[in-house]
Amino acid sequence: MVAQNRMEKRQKREELILDGAGELIAEVGFFELKMSDLARICGISVGTLYGHFASKEDLLIGLAVMAGSKRAEKFDIARNHDGSAIEKYIIANLLDLRFSIDHPQWFEAEYLALAPSIWKRATSVRHQAQLDQINAITSMFQAFLSEGEAELGIASDMTSRSRNLNLGSWGLGYGINVLVLSEITDRHYGQELRKNAVNILCDGLADLMIGAGWQVEDARQKVRTLADRYVAL
Repeated sequence: MVAQNRMEKRQKREELILDGAGELIAEVGFFELKMSDLARICGISVGTLYGHFASKEDLLIGLAVMAGSKRAEKFDIARNHDGSAIEKYIIANLLDLRFSIDHPQWFEAEYLALAPSIWKRATSVRHQAQLDQINAITSMFQAFLSEGEAELGIASDMTSRSRNLNLGSWGLGYGINVLVLSEITDRHYGQELRKNAVNILCDGLADLMIGAGWQVEDARQKVRTLADRYVAL
């Protein structure tokens, strides 16, 4: 019982640290974040902070995992959709983008945590937690596609096609996530990409699905209708 109470107390303190880190990053950015400032706003000593996170890199991985957990909660909306597996897959992709637009500080943590210069300096335990979480989300997307292979005209012995589609749509969505937050994008497109990010992803997803064998009438409109229902900005 005592051990359980200590574990719960440690977990709550870690959540407090991560919440504080998220606020600081939103204010000053990750690279300007100082562990001493974080300890101060959390009301703990620097030693206690390092007892939870061995380095700033470890902290960033922790933030990325926390962000991924918050992101994963949104996918229940896709799972509960009263339509086909392919529609659920599309909705999950759209929800993924919407989460990044609504919570840019969390996406930034996830984005930075993927860099080798970060995860190679983190503890193996933190990095493994990151890999496990990414695998769980990727597996969910793949499960939607595997269930919908017949709808796409993909034979059971050609699963690699649905895996490639999963990778392609992930790359598309992730790329738009990055571009939406990029100052360089604003310089070239003004606010147009940011304002139209969902519609751009809708059309890109529709084209990918058509290329994979999805046969529906007016695929682009079908995807946009799902977006209007679930992720309208």
